[in-house]
Amino acid sequence: MYESAEFLLKDPSQFMHRYERVREVETVAFIAANLAFGRREQILSHVELILSAAGASPVDWILSKKYDDFFPENDYSFYRMYTNRDMRAFFDGLCAILEQSETIGDFFKEKWARTDKIYLHQVIASAFPSECKLLPHSKDCAAKKVNMLLRWLVRTDSPVDLGLWTWFSKKDLLMPLDTHVMQQSNELGLICSKSANLRTAVALTKKVAEIFPDDPVKADFALFGLGVNA
Repeated sequence: MYESAEFLLKDPSQFMHRYERVREVETVAFIAANLAFGRREQILSHVELILSAAGASPVDWILSKKYDDFFPENDYSFYRMYTNRDMRAFFDGLCAILEQSETIGDFFKEKWARTDKIYLHQVIASAFPSECKLLPHSKDCAAKKVNMLLRWLVRTDSPVDLGLWTWFSKKDLLMPLDTHVMQQSNELGLICSKSANLRTAVALTKKVAEIFPDDPVKADFALFGLGVNA
């Protein structure tokens, strides 16, 4: 019901579907996911602003550091609490990754193989500057945006998610937990928690894995949809 092509119309995942080259798709997915909080119309409009400035190739725009012209080096807000300086830090991190690897997936596949971290979202956060507010560097953070990004890039057989990162199992994905999904999960009796933290995300993932053992994060569509449309 919720996991359909129509879901894309009001969701930031729509942007990555505009591109064909894997490198462009991954890059746009990172941009969209990191602005995916707040009112959806505001999310979409701000991602659109960036992609309009980036032109046909967001990858080339980033590698040529044209984002420095788009985001002045100041502390004025770009989107909610994210300043222009915060956005620069994020794009600096993304640029460094693109300079080092043919695809973002290849970059994190290699890092994942060499890490002792338990969760992939922690590996992704560690690749960005510590001052970058757009990605969680706290071990206790639920990392909703990054886990949603991983859903987009890992899950297969979906009209929404693209399944590009075949080296990571969708069984090991974590639920993208925010307050809306947490409240809905509490109401359904799936969890009993007042904190949208990593422990709650793990608990919820284990619970929905009883229903979808091979693809627990599939439940995200229903929980998010019910939370938004209730």
